[in-house]
Amino acid sequence: MTSQTRASLKELQELDQEIVQVRSTIQNFEVLLEEVDGPVLRSEQDVKGLQKRLQEIKLAANKKELDVEEKRIRSKKLQERMEGVRNVREEAAVHAELEMVRRALETDEQEALSLLDQIGRMEERLGEEELVYQEALTEIEPRRVELTQERQGAENLLEELEGKRGAFAEGIDPKERRIYENIMAGSGEVAVSELTQDGACGNCFSLVPLQIQNEIRHGSEMMRCEGCGVILTPESAEGIARAEVENTRISDALRATEAERAVIAESIAIEEAEETLVVEAGEAMPTEEEAEPEVVSEAGSETSTLKVDEDPPLSEVDGSDRSGDDETMDGEATDV
Repeated sequence: MTSQTRASLKELQELDQEIVQVRSTIQNFEVLLEEVDGPVLRSEQDVKGLQKRLQEIKLAANKKELDVEEKRIRSKKLQERMEGVRNVREEAAVHAELEMVRRALETDEQEALSLLDQIGRMEERLGEEELVYQEALTEIEPRRVELTQERQGAENLLEELEGKRGAFAEGIDPKERRIYENIMAGSGEVAVSELTQDGACGNCFSLVPLQIQNEIRHGSEMMRCEGCGVILTPESAEGIARAEVENTRISDALRATEAERAVIAESIAIEEAEETLVVEAGEAMPTEEEAEPEVVSEAGSETSTLKVDEDPPLSEVDGSDRSGDDETMDGEATDV
């Protein structure tokens, strides 16, 4: 596979990917139009439902009016017949039939009035729903027109790309194009991929053996990835530039992460040092006995220390008193 064929397959793949993207855009327009038309369609369905119901009620009212008119004619004929009866039995029969027709006529007239009342209310409600429908239609019409125009533009672009793709594909070797189209039919996204700088497949990132890497870079046969099956091509200048940009971005991110770690470690060290100082200060504080003040007195070269507010032992007090008494007694004996 020559470098020209590789470039052609890459360009064909770019066209196919652009076609897929445009088709997806057209489908998104369908979804957007459904969302915009949703309230209007619901209002339109309500209007159509009311119109259908109104038509049914009007038909029922017309039928009932015909029944009323028929019974009126029948009642009139029975009244005329009543005037020509010849005996009591015939008169009773005609009178009973006339009463039955009159009752049926009253019932039909009541039903006809009820249907006319329903028609009035239904027409009023239909007018309100039609007003709501027109307001909703007026509100969404600009957005609908905009989406419709954008969808039409996307459809025109799709038609242009498909024509360009067909003409471009004719210039590629049929065998290689067939392989390419079989791969695209299976994956639908990628059929041609470049080697990475470290010799891996750019699609599945499986490492490619060195011998196959050399064949891809310098050979003329079509080589495919053993991992994912895509057609492999050498690194392009654009691909190398993108890889360098990505490596730079990753390095910057790592350096930023290391700096953040250093700041966090420094903060932790400062907190630990402060906690240590607090603990040491707590240990250095004197106890209650050590905190009592002391009185120091000097006599010649000897220094005696006495604690304030501390009473001497009882034995020492008694001993000092006895020694004083003994000295007094000895003095008195000497004088005698």
